[in-house]
Amino acid sequence: MLWTRVASGVVLAPLFLLLVYLEFPWFNLLVAAIAGVMVQEFTRMDARVGVKRQGLIFLAVLLALGAEALGQYPAALGIAVLGSILLVAADQAAGRKGLFIVQIAVLYVAVPALSLLYVMGVGHSVGVFWLLAVVWATDIGAYAFGRMIGGPKLAPRISPNKTWSGAIGGLISAVLASSGLLLWGYGLSTTAILVVCALLLSVVSQVGDLFESGLKRHYQVKDSGSLIPGHGGVMDRFDGLWAAAPLAALFCLVMDGGPQTW
Repeated sequence: MLWTRVASGVVLAPLFLLLVYLEFPWFNLLVAAIAGVMVQEFTRMDARVGVKRQGLIFLAVLLALGAEALGQYPAALGIAVLGSILLVAADQAAGRKGLFIVQIAVLYVAVPALSLLYVMGVGHSVGVFWLLAVVWATDIGAYAFGRMIGGPKLAPRISPNKTWSGAIGGLISAVLASSGLLLWGYGLSTTAILVVCALLLSVVSQVGDLFESGLKRHYQVKDSGSLIPGHGGVMDRFDGLWAAAPLAALFCLVMDGGPQTW
């Protein structure tokens, strides 16, 4: 399993990074493809989701991304929120009373996707590379430190293998990756703001990982899908990035630019 996971990363990571480097429209198409697969995986986990509900979720995400392509970010976010409301209303009208986890699918998929595109639009490929460095270093650092040190479990009921040592290792790795990328890749010195942002993104990334693990436990599935050998589904691979993207977009909005200007 480990070698399969590594082999998949060696093959797919360069392609992913190339599409980030090429920026528009290739990165936009990549994000749209990931979002589409995520909708399929999320709705597949809930066996009660029929074709109509799945179609409504697909349509809402597609329209939100379409609005973003036209430069209408507020409208895109509004469409995502409206799509979620309509999904709840449709369930109520169909006699499915109460709230269901799958009703957050539009927001879960669309908002991070829109956030990634916003980071690209404001911070260009540097911003996305920086975000990827923080998230991927968090993932790798948490795994490595957790395996080497072990110790108390972070959230045993949700993800039995995660430890506090791994979580702290992920934070340290995120800061080092952030500083290293900006210094050696772009000749930029690390500021206190960048360190704080990397730490916060690392925390949110790990929370996103736990949330997706909780989803799988709720639906009693091992993986969200099987598209990526050794990794499971697209949701399994991008859970941390999807959680961190909205916060990264907020940083770019508040500080009016990508990390290269902070």
